[in-house]
Amino acid sequence: MPFFRPRQPTVDAGFNLVLITYDSCRYDVLAAAHTPVLDSYARIVPAQTPANFTYAAHHAFFAGMLPNAPDDLPYYNRFVRQVVRLGLRAEMTRPALLVVESDRNVVAGLRDAGWQTLGTGAMDWFQQRLLVDGFDRFHYTNEGAAAQIAWLLGALDRRRRFFAFLNFGETHTPFAYPGKPEAAQEDWSPRRMTWPPAEHGPAGREHPAWELQRGAAEYLDGQLATLFDGLPGETLVVLCADHGEAMGEDGYEGHGVNHETVLTVPLAIFRLDREPLPG
Repeated sequence: MPFFRPRQPTVDAGFNLVLITYDSCRYDVLAAAHTPVLDSYARIVPAQTPANFTYAAHHAFFAGMLPNAPDDLPYYNRFVRQVVRLGLRAEMTRPALLVVESDRNVVAGLRDAGWQTLGTGAMDWFQQRLLVDGFDRFHYTNEGAAAQIAWLLGALDRRRRFFAFLNFGETHTPFAYPGKPEAAQEDWSPRRMTWPPAEHGPAGREHPAWELQRGAAEYLDGQLATLFDGLPGETLVVLCADHGEAMGEDGYEGHGVNHETVLTVPLAIFRLDREPLPG
């Protein structure tokens, strides 16, 4: 017997909700990248992710626990105000734009309330049913962002409120994307990390992975134009990374460890019609 009976949330929230994650993308990389599309909507801020690898981070996101910025900003700092949260009276919850009653997660709660829930993920973790079974339809793919966006826009019923999720893999090693310069073909893998970590070469901006990830982030910015043009204006977008990537700092390479470079991610929140969020 369930310990409580979920109530249905208010379905007409006045906006659609889209969550975009750049897998493994460091804050400093996206901040330095040339991203005119994203910059035209909002500035990114550094935020602390709730987990250091893809599976755990997205479970937290789907429960309303987005990356948390240190600044005193509604929605960016969830201790001020959240974008969306479960209806649980948990000590970590605050007032939110959208409260979802569910004994599973936000995605399942919105689906049960009549929202269309669509998702597409590039990482292998999205083959795990427990992570994606709250969606009406989920498209796991090793295809690139352009194919993911085409699938989502083709599947979307714009007559209904929707929650849409896109996990892009271009910013994850091996940083593959169309038009990648021949000079940047070197593969880099976090599997090179040894334990205990040992500093053995360039780090941060000097590491070959840094520029590779920046190029991938700049490619994704061009894809955002197609995505945003296909969505209604009354759509609220949360764009972030699930975790960052250590690139030689203190001997670490990759993620899955609680290093500052792994836990600090970019975060931007905005409406496509450029209307301000409620204060």
